[in-house]
Amino acid sequence: MLTECEDGSADGFSCSNVDLYANLTPSELGAESTDNVSAAVNDIWGWIDPQTGREYALVGLTDGISIVDVTNPVMPVVVAKALEIPSQNKSERPLMQNHEDGDGFKGASSWRDMKVYQNYMYVVTEQNHGMQVFDLARLRDIENPPAQLREDFHYTRFGNAHNIAINEETGFAYVVGSTRGEDCAEQGGLHMINLHDNPLQPTFAGCYFDEEAGGVTRDGYIHDTQCVIYEGVDSQFSGEEICFSSAEKTFLITNVSDKEEPVTISNSTYPGANYVHQGWLTENHEFFFINDEGDELATGNNTRTYIWRLGELEAPEFLGFYEHSTKAIDHNLYIKNDLMYQANYTAGLRILDISNPLPGAVNEVGFFNTTPINSEPVFAGAWSVYPWLTDNKIIVSDISKGLFILRYNP
Repeated sequence: MLTECEDGSADGFSCSNVDLYANLTPSELGAESTDNVSAAVNDIWGWIDPQTGREYALVGLTDGISIVDVTNPVMPVVVAKALEIPSQNKSERPLMQNHEDGDGFKGASSWRDMKVYQNYMYVVTEQNHGMQVFDLARLRDIENPPAQLREDFHYTRFGNAHNIAINEETGFAYVVGSTRGEDCAEQGGLHMINLHDNPLQPTFAGCYFDEEAGGVTRDGYIHDTQCVIYEGVDSQFSGEEICFSSAEKTFLITNVSDKEEPVTISNSTYPGANYVHQGWLTENHEFFFINDEGDELATGNNTRTYIWRLGELEAPEFLGFYEHSTKAIDHNLYIKNDLMYQANYTAGLRILDISNPLPGAVNEVGFFNTTPINSEPVFAGAWSVYPWLTDNKIIVSDISKGLFILRYNP
């Protein structure tokens, strides 16, 4: 049953203009404690099956990915668990089996990231496991959920990775924060992968590493990125494939149109930069918003969202920041139309109106706090958010409380 946000609360969670459809705990999602890592949730993404129209939440666990059918948001169904690379030879495993037939999978990781291209899910982790590829069309054949899924393909040209981004317009994936690779002499930058030619069997495309990126601990390390066919106001780069990266101390812009010879366009920072964590473009590519995962702890300031104007990609203009009413650490943000959806740890989901993207004009229009009893700047609570499902449906991952299915109801 939908629980509406009334008088600032929905089923005990503080809120404003955001209703609660359902909440699944980590154990209900299929997370299991293993390798001395407690069962928990991390990143989240979504997928809409183009054939059936069914909507899915892809929820990162410490030991795999929980795939949840959220088409009916008040009655979510865990359809499958995409399993981590096991200790035994993966080539001897079936691609699918019943959930109760587990066979000793290992490789727990508090960080797991996934993205989707066409009908395929690509998964990386900070374990030495490369990239797993899962054909999500197989979900249509599951008769007795939840099933356990084995990867359909295993890309092994790097080991650890912190994150993956996919430009769905071009069919290229960009793995960041990777190590132990056989192709890139320098580690941690963009490891570029061609998905377009054969999504089920991706191939290496190129590397990018900028020694001037000025990382906190590793020069050139990229923590997160968004890569697009650029259509902003700087006509010099119109139609080029550009990556906008958060590189620990800097905001890094790279032309990756030529995968064999990517070129740094600019490398910028802002006053008080502590850990440039992640960011996202406005849909017209004129502004870029960044979250800094370290500034609240370092300075004691309230949560801040930093804003850049992209009039010239070679010299992006730092405009300042929007300061929240909370002191939580900010983690991930995404933009859909004129709304920004943020997962800010102990402040939960925050929704900002950025129709006027200037620092003094940004305005909070809704929130749902998944950790109402904890408002401290600590690494707990909401990890990430995915806003691109239908009917104002929003899915949020919380480290200890699992999956939240919400509705923005202004």
